[in-house]
Amino acid sequence: MVKPEPLIIEEDATILPRWFNINETKDWSLRFSQGVFNANGDHIEALSDQRGDRKLFFPPSRLEDAKGYEPEKIKRLKFMLYGGTLYEHFGDMLVDTCRAYQLLRLYRHCKEPIWFHYAAPRSVREFRTPTIEAWLNCLGLANRFRLIRRPMRARRLVSCPQIYRDLKWISSDYAPAAKASLHPKLRRQLEGIERNGKRIAYLSRHKLTNGTSKFIQEGQLVEQLRSIPGVDIICPEELNFEEKLSLWRSHTYIIGFPQGCLMLKPFAPRQEPDQIARQIFLLAGPKCFPSTWLNINSACQFDDLYLDCHGSDEITLNGQPGDQFSRANSIDVGIIISVITELAASLQ
Repeated sequence: MVKPEPLIIEEDATILPRWFNINETKDWSLRFSQGVFNANGDHIEALSDQRGDRKLFFPPSRLEDAKGYEPEKIKRLKFMLYGGTLYEHFGDMLVDTCRAYQLLRLYRHCKEPIWFHYAAPRSVREFRTPTIEAWLNCLGLANRFRLIRRPMRARRLVSCPQIYRDLKWISSDYAPAAKASLHPKLRRQLEGIERNGKRIAYLSRHKLTNGTSKFIQEGQLVEQLRSIPGVDIICPEELNFEEKLSLWRSHTYIIGFPQGCLMLKPFAPRQEPDQIARQIFLLAGPKCFPSTWLNINSACQFDDLYLDCHGSDEITLNGQPGDQFSRANSIDVGIIISVITELAASLQ
């Protein structure tokens, strides 16, 4: 975890839209460029994203060398709040919108829009996934966000460095920024939810046909979980954001394999840690557990738990018709059932 950094305030900043780099490498992080430049024409690296040590969509270091710089087409603004880049992948969208979370702590009631780059070709006129606009609505930005489509110059630009960098670190600012980012009306709505007994929510992936990881025996696991009193089997993809967020208020424990939905916990309103569910991550071997959750757990001090349930079966990737996953994992169903059965009994 790293210490907080101050806001970035730039006078006469130039903002370039997303631009396709023809004949460049096939590396997805280099196929496009975009960025913000200071009054001297230098690229402001702190306002471009990185994952680990990989630079995402970095433009040349000098404005005059950058694609998309067309002085005659520049749109001029007196003031700009820059929220970073919106990504289509669910997990990336949640954590990498962190600049906007930080800005909302100070500019919640400001009428100025928050401007974003969008990680899609500029020819795309609408979001290709509905989750982006739905999430912006949860933040109270449905009528306040703007997408950068042309070169712009802001007399004053306000933003902040990344407060979360995947595969690297997280800032101590992440927890308060995420906690304060939901629209106040939604936050009050969630605060009004009371627990319906001491129940466990199991977040299942067994209906998914594509993604990063498949857990081969999860269908078998779900069938056995149905017989354990106090356990609710939930498929997050069937819920809207409000319903997903409410799980941390309505349940005592949330259990599941690492997945994007679990990264919503920092946004669940709470005054005390025990007002929201404790999470138990199921781990099917070391490759199943990205550092994302370790970073968030450290910054938010959730004290969540981890259960290694790696199976020993030989795995054939994409072994079932219609499945499109990057990798497959074997799990020990017996270990999971034993632990959840004991936990559910202790809550009765």
